[in-house]
Amino acid sequence: MKPRRHQITYVPLARWLIIEFTGLVVISLIWSLQSFLAGYSAFIGGLIFIVPNAWFVHRVYRYQGARQTRLMVGNLFRAESTKIALTAVFFAAVFTLMEPVHVPALLFTFAVMVVTGGALRWLIRPQTRR
Repeated sequence: MKPRRHQITYVPLARWLIIEFTGLVVISLIWSLQSFLAGYSAFIGGLIFIVPNAWFVHRVYRYQGARQTRLMVGNLFRAESTKIALTAVFFAAVFTLMEPVHVPALLFTFAVMVVTGGALRWLIRPQTRR
């Protein structure tokens, strides 16, 4: 009987964030065809999604392995609540501090980034690490 070799899988997080940021730049450039304000607002809307998401990824995936399960689960709940709070704070800051805002561009880009993040979850599969 052959001994089973256990392999640790990891999610390619850098590639994930690069794809999200590239999508954000493309959407912002498309909105900037309408006006500079629309492109700028679209970029801000995408950053409102990407920055809390990057914080979540940093906090959750810094521990790996079966011995770190308790730390991973604890960080998961704290990171998710922090991600939601950061998103709310960023939206509040944009609507109070940014004087001219192109709201359709901001909200549309945020919504597209949310859908893209969910789609990337199915498109980018975890890879085994040897």
